[in-house]
Amino acid sequence: MIPLRYNLRSLMERRVTSAMTALGIALVVMIVFLLLGFVAGLRSTLTEEGEPHDWIVLSRAVTAEPSSSVTREQYEIIRSRAEIAADRSGAPLVSPETVTAFNPDPDGRLDASAFTFLRGVYPIAFKVHRTVRIVSGRMPVAGTTEMIVGRRLVARFPALAPPRALHFGRHDWKIVGVFSDAGSARESEVWTDLDLLEQDVHMGGIYSAMHVTLRPGMGASFKAALTRDARLDLDAMPEAQFYASESELADRLRNMGIVVALILGVGAMFGGMNTMYSAVARRSREIGVLRVLGFSRANILLSFVIESLVLGIAGGVAGEILGIAVAYATGLESRLMNVATFIFSFRLAPSAFAAGLALAALIGALGGILPAWRAARMTVVESLREA
Repeated sequence: MIPLRYNLRSLMERRVTSAMTALGIALVVMIVFLLLGFVAGLRSTLTEEGEPHDWIVLSRAVTAEPSSSVTREQYEIIRSRAEIAADRSGAPLVSPETVTAFNPDPDGRLDASAFTFLRGVYPIAFKVHRTVRIVSGRMPVAGTTEMIVGRRLVARFPALAPPRALHFGRHDWKIVGVFSDAGSARESEVWTDLDLLEQDVHMGGIYSAMHVTLRPGMGASFKAALTRDARLDLDAMPEAQFYASESELADRLRNMGIVVALILGVGAMFGGMNTMYSAVARRSREIGVLRVLGFSRANILLSFVIESLVLGIAGGVAGEILGIAVAYATGLESRLMNVATFIFSFRLAPSAFAAGLALAALIGALGGILPAWRAARMTVVESLREA
């Protein structure tokens, strides 16, 4: 096998063309690297929710809480099920909740993209959603027009920080606290008293959904009970599964990134191919000498592919360094963005680094195959004549 230092020396002798090719690959990797950072941040927000025994109950065939409706009768049936866990006082851990749209900037311009969720809950919700914590201010008092705001929402809309009074529906409300929920999508919401919210949205004893905590090992039994009982036209699934389905949005963004990468990668691949063809043309005598020294066609083909691969990986490393520099220089790590009702931040996951290097290696390898094949097919006489 031809030593790797031969390829490195060749790249250093062609500093300008090698640098330009690596730069083209680096720009492709940087764009994909940053896009994957956005996708990772959104996916992290959507998949942080869901304790192992926490389930969500919705109307049958409905996949979103605002579109679901659960009657008070169904709520009473569910809370009496033996599969439901209880708190220390014996109260069943069933949280009926109503979800409606909320404009987090009521004093600003009406912007549909800024809407989030206003969630009406009873005090039991804070036992079902066990990761919810007050980080500033205090808990709302049940039965009063008080609200608490998710920390990501208040970071995006500082005017919602307590103490803040605002008008919604038929009531004047007061924001009294900010809560966290382990980085989940619920940190993009506003929570308040369920009964008072129902008066404003005119639900009439109809809830959007129920969040329940099941006893260990009772998930299958609970789901089967909902199917058998004709009064319960409801579906139940683990919260983790429910929010995983919400992460399909992140998957679509990732797929879009793959398409963008393929389009840009083709251009970078042809740039690398052109560089390697030039290298083959200028090194035809070296190829002949290598053949005379006993290196096979396969050795020469592998050597040129490796050289192109090294060039691609060098571009990939440069692209990721450039991507990190851009992320920090523009403040992406601390900036909050929103897609639909979800507020998230840029996140550099290990998968983004791996994907960037893999893409760069693929571009380098594909760009080097045809020139390497051309070099391997040259006969000794042909290579010496062309020199």
